Amino acid sequence: MSRSNLASLAAAACLAVTAPSVASAACASGPVQADDRRLWAEIDGDGAPTVVFEAGGGETSQAWTAIAPAIRAAGATTIVYDRAGLGRSGPTSGPYRIEDEVEGLRGMLTSCGVTGPVILVAHSYGGFIALLAAAEDARVAGMVLVDATLPDYFDEAALAALLAEFRPQYDAVRQAAPALAEVLIPIIEAYPQTVDRVRAAGLPTGLPVTDIVAGDPMPKTPEADDAWRRAHAAFVARGPNREIIVAEGSGHAINRDRPDVVIAAVLRMVETVRAARDQAFSDSRKPRILSSTATGRLVSRST
Repeated sequence: MSRSNLASLAAAACLAVTAPSVASAACASGPVQADDRRLWAEIDGDGAPTVVFEAGGGETSQAWTAIAPAIRAAGATTIVYDRAGLGRSGPTSGPYRIEDEVEGLRGMLTSCGVTGPVILVAHSYGGFIALLAAAEDARVAGMVLVDATLPDYFDEAALAALLAEFRPQYDAVRQAAPALAEVLIPIIEAYPQTVDRVRAAGLPTGLPVTDIVAGDPMPKTPEADDAWRRAHAAFVARGPNREIIVAEGSGHAINRDRPDVVIAAVLRMVETVRAARDQAFSDSRKPRILSSTATGRLVSRST
């Protein structure tokens, strides 16, 4: 979720336009039952891998209209969806927990028969959801983060600054877009718990991740800017298959400012995941020779 953007999100909510659904062999586009949530999803294409797009806080599937078609053109299946309470999806219920967002995503994939491999492409607050999903779902084989929120950035001072900035905007958002306020305000209030939960998640170290960072980062002070960049650099350094890309000439909304950068990164990840899949298939078909050890135990060896 970008800083100082509650008012702009409220305005956008008032102008949202419903797009027509597109049929899919895997799961008909439209409402999908995902555990106890009813989420709107659009699934298109029939190739592998499946690329799932996760929008930022308060955003809908419309955020990916300039990107998803180019990924399908490369032979992949794409899924865009609206999280609970946003766009064409059903409302939320109960106190906010990021675990429920992840369960909604996983339930939607299961309902649509998605077995993997899956690539998650996540912008802003969607990064929290993608990180937690990748830590818990073996179907996730790769991830592209788009100026995503990372727990490394949110120490106590950063959390306090975020709450101090957004809380004065609550009344204006309630008046301008009450439905959006019902979704966003609980998300913001739950930020400390969300950060703790995502920080504790054990993202697989070897998972391929491309981390795209805006040339003009989200924070608005030099100190916060430095902290944002350090957080992303530290995240990338913790995994051997992680890389960082700076989207020059872009603000926080890289998916809109520089869709070409996002498309190129996702297409590279598609090729990476396909290569890993093909290698695993090749290895599984290698003949295996059984030989006796000194103790008479049989061991399996690849040739």
